[in-house]
Amino acid sequence: MEKNKLLIVDDDMPNLMELTHILQPEYRIFTVKDGTIAVERAVKTLPDLILLDIIMPGMSGFDVLAELKKNEKTCKIPVIFITGISESNNESEGLSVGAVDYIRKPFDAMVVKLRVRHQIQIVNLKRDMEYAASTAEMASKAKSVFLANMSHEIRTPMNAILGVTEILLQNENIPAEIDEGLSRIYSSCDLLMGIINDILDFSKIEAGKLDIMPNEYMVASLINDSVHLNMMRIDSKPIEFELQIDENIPAKLVGDELRIKQIFNNLLSNAFKYTDSGMVTLSVQTKPYTPLPPHDNENDWVQLVISVCDTGLGMTKEQLSKMFDEYSRFHHEKGKTIEGTGLGLSITQNLISVMNGKITVESQPGKGSLFTVYLPQKTVNSKLLGKETADNLKQFRRNYMKRFKRGQLVRDPMPYGTVLIVDDVETNLHVAVSLMKLYRLNIDSVMSGYKAIDLINEGKVYDIIFMDHMMPGMDGIETAKIIHESGYTAPIVALTANAVAGQADMFLQNGFDGFISKPIDIRQLNVLLNKFIRDKQPPEIIEAARIKYADNVQEHPHDSDSESVGTSLLDSFITDAKKAVLLFEEKCPQGFLSDTGDSEMLKKFIITVHGIKSALFNIHEKDISELALQLETAARDNNYDFVRAATPFFLYRLKELITMLEIEKHENSGYINSEEEHLDALNSKLNIIKQYASDYNRKGVLDTIAEIKNFSKETKDVLDTIAEHVMHSEFEEAEQIASGFISRIELKL
Repeated sequence: MEKNKLLIVDDDMPNLMELTHILQPEYRIFTVKDGTIAVERAVKTLPDLILLDIIMPGMSGFDVLAELKKNEKTCKIPVIFITGISESNNESEGLSVGAVDYIRKPFDAMVVKLRVRHQIQIVNLKRDMEYAASTAEMASKAKSVFLANMSHEIRTPMNAILGVTEILLQNENIPAEIDEGLSRIYSSCDLLMGIINDILDFSKIEAGKLDIMPNEYMVASLINDSVHLNMMRIDSKPIEFELQIDENIPAKLVGDELRIKQIFNNLLSNAFKYTDSGMVTLSVQTKPYTPLPPHDNENDWVQLVISVCDTGLGMTKEQLSKMFDEYSRFHHEKGKTIEGTGLGLSITQNLISVMNGKITVESQPGKGSLFTVYLPQKTVNSKLLGKETADNLKQFRRNYMKRFKRGQLVRDPMPYGTVLIVDDVETNLHVAVSLMKLYRLNIDSVMSGYKAIDLINEGKVYDIIFMDHMMPGMDGIETAKIIHESGYTAPIVALTANAVAGQADMFLQNGFDGFISKPIDIRQLNVLLNKFIRDKQPPEIIEAARIKYADNVQEHPHDSDSESVGTSLLDSFITDAKKAVLLFEEKCPQGFLSDTGDSEMLKKFIITVHGIKSALFNIHEKDISELALQLETAARDNNYDFVRAATPFFLYRLKELITMLEIEKHENSGYINSEEEHLDALNSKLNIIKQYASDYNRKGVLDTIAEIKNFSKETKDVLDTIAEHVMHSEFEEAEQIASGFISRIELKL
């Protein structure tokens, strides 16, 4: 173990020699006779402790200590003054300027050792504590970063699972047991998304990055959305849900609506979760509030008061004291079916604290709980919610329960309707198109605002244009503006993943006729389709479509309403992957992969590799997805060396995957000729495959297999076998199989 370092400063050589003799065995000693040199030596060696004589020519000990305190490197080094008995009047002055102790002359060896050892122990203990704190902070930060990254990565496949399951659930012809299974998948995924969101928020709290972003929001929309999201938690429980809304609440407030909605959701979900029967009551009102400086106008502020009362399990005093602890969950014996992380209330308390609010709790075991939250919010104007709006919100539960069951959603067939869907993400298009095909609509879809404008300029008119809000190049707002400026007046509806209440005004002010949140809310979609398409038709047209659809269902009860979800997703992936290949092969080598770099191409590369990363994960190609993540990270960090080195290999793996998927797609297409066609061409391709196999060229073999379009069942089996061998690096076996099949073909020629 390395010895602690001591710097001894004294102009008297015998004193230096004596102190060195006393301390030498335990410490590494540096000695200096001059104050000026002592300061320089301290900066250079950074000793753990300095023994400093007070009376010295030139700079005194007090002067040296003053200089040490001015320097960031030496200001925290402890100093023990050396003084003679006759200089004892300097002791109080020395302690007042920062000395930690005194050693008197003549020296008592044991006293010197004990006083120095005591200070060194303090130094070492402080150093150990700082190291432990630093290590703990780094570990906490690493954990938080890991949780945040994993939460984001898990969201991508979970959104795909939720979307595809939602589509499958719309098929009214699936057997009951499959419908039940899909419903369970959907509910479990929805629960898991909530857990992921909790983990992400908690990691932000630990990292001190939980930011509050205040904006104007509609109070009615906030309440409506929060209630809507939590109604399904009632499930089949005999629970009455009551809303108490004060009509004198301001219609608009300024605050972080998403975080307030999160508080609503956490409190309501707990109430429904821990209440088996009885009542849950949500009360919302405002009270006067006097803000802290610098907010000096109290008329511009109110206190939003949110109360959630339930008749559920309740809590003991001991449980109340632990309620806001991380990962705390109660009623383990009674609530074994209750799922969650136990983070909800801890996150809620942190959110309320960051917003300068407070939360109170009252609870009794077996009788229920009352949570009350007080949140300071700024007002926008004097307009109030009003009695009519408050009454409509109170009626929400009754109206909602009438149409709660998923199977009760009635979709009118609308073969007379036309829609255009604009979204830059293939998977989003797939989900939207699949949901709207259930209505027998005529659907066009494009992947950019530019292409949407081209269609309108060609004279196309749609009953509704569904426009993605956030798109690269030209976003939805810009696109809608240009379309309207061309004279187009038909409805345009925004598709947005940022579906906060209060955004409605923003979309309406920018030429939209409404908006739908993503993932697509099927009930919102149904309302808009009915409003803008069905309800504009004469009754006889609507009835005729209903009759035709009903007859079709009776004649073909097991026909699917849409193409295979799996096949469609596979097609979407292949399309996206080929676009990525095109960018990598034709653009990147002349762009940012060069030494000079190209910022615009770098941006395109990052967007492309980010998109294909998620798509790869969705089809369970995790290893290639991980490589895409590494490329994306390196590109964002301007690590061109890694990108240049890894892109060719990634490109090879991606093209190899595309080839295999196209073979699989062709295999499942059902088109296999009964007789061999173009035997000469097939023979030529097989000879190429044979040569590639002999050269251990996996890519060449798979690319050539993909080029063979028409084949018999026998040829298909042979090609599948060759591809399987090649994928497992069994090139000799692949070559032998190709040779044998070539011989059989030559006998037919």
